[in-house]
Amino acid sequence: MINTGKKKHQHVRVVNGKTYAGYRKSKTYQGEKITITATDAKDWQRKFEERKAELDAPYPLTDKNLTVKMLSEIFLRDAQIGKAPKTYIEREVFLRKYINPEIGHLMLRNLKNHHVAALYEKVQAVSFSVLEHTHKVLNRMLQFAVENQICITVNPIAKGLIKQVKEAISRAKREQQTDSSLSLEEIDYILLEVRGQPSEIIFHLLILHGLRIGEALALRWEDIGFGRRTLHVNQQVQQVSKSKLLGTKWGSDNGQLITPPKTERSRRSVPLQTCTQDLLEIVPVPDRNSYIYKTSNGTNHSANNFRRDVFNPLMKRLGLSLKPHDLRKFFGSWHLSQGKTDIMTVSKWMGHKDPSITLEIYAKVISEMEDYHRDAIGKALVPV
Repeated sequence: MINTGKKKHQHVRVVNGKTYAGYRKSKTYQGEKITITATDAKDWQRKFEERKAELDAPYPLTDKNLTVKMLSEIFLRDAQIGKAPKTYIEREVFLRKYINPEIGHLMLRNLKNHHVAALYEKVQAVSFSVLEHTHKVLNRMLQFAVENQICITVNPIAKGLIKQVKEAISRAKREQQTDSSLSLEEIDYILLEVRGQPSEIIFHLLILHGLRIGEALALRWEDIGFGRRTLHVNQQVQQVSKSKLLGTKWGSDNGQLITPPKTERSRRSVPLQTCTQDLLEIVPVPDRNSYIYKTSNGTNHSANNFRRDVFNPLMKRLGLSLKPHDLRKFFGSWHLSQGKTDIMTVSKWMGHKDPSITLEIYAKVISEMEDYHRDAIGKALVPV
């Protein structure tokens, strides 16, 4: 064999009369042939590891031709892996119905503020609610791209446009806002109307314990501590059926999706009221299994079915315009208006991550309490 003096993978090239020596080698990884030119074997290995990392990454970091629609597919996969099912559904619906039909064809690096403004103008014509959710999904998706270095380094939505959208949504909410505060008399009517009905326990959980409707419908017998008169909130019914999530990790043919509470603070213990304990103890011990309020098949009810079959007909009979959440609000308002339960305790019982939320949303005036406390300060400080 003739020795040419050239080492294996040594690469020599001549440019403008100058000779450049390097190290060139090809290797196949994940079915792709990778050819890299480097200064030496060590430099080649470093570059090869970088290329492997790019191929292993869940995001096409170097694809400059990535479209908005292609990004949306990555964004949805991210929701499937680490987000709540409601987040996945929200992303899927608004990407499919509003975002991709308008701007999905655009290359991500060519997306400009005026494209987004035109999209927002169209969806606002549908409703301010659609505008709110469209902006939420699109803005988060573009931030996701920036955070993961997917084609863009700056969110193309201008701060001015974001401010305009938020102001328009806030203004629309103020205009649509209705007074949903409840009087003690109305609460009496509700509790009287449901007395003796299977659904009575749900109204106890909403009004007397401040549970969210999804939490109340997911409450099990094992979550009740009769000895210490406590109920434990550990899960909730999502407002989407498993059948709508087929193809995802949550999907199946039937049943409602049960997940942990919305935040860590939502996983909590609440004092069990005596009247509610009496109501529960009516149920024979052998029948105390599975869910507190369940279907004939032993499964949990969905929030949508409860509203349709029980709550809305009841409100119609009583001439009230309320939502289940309004009963939870009453729980917070009652405790705060009494002045005997401190804000931290009320916030804990309601599962809020911040007491300021409790004050801002639930510090509503109950008419009878306002009348009761009308002259309180004068009587206390200037006795007659």
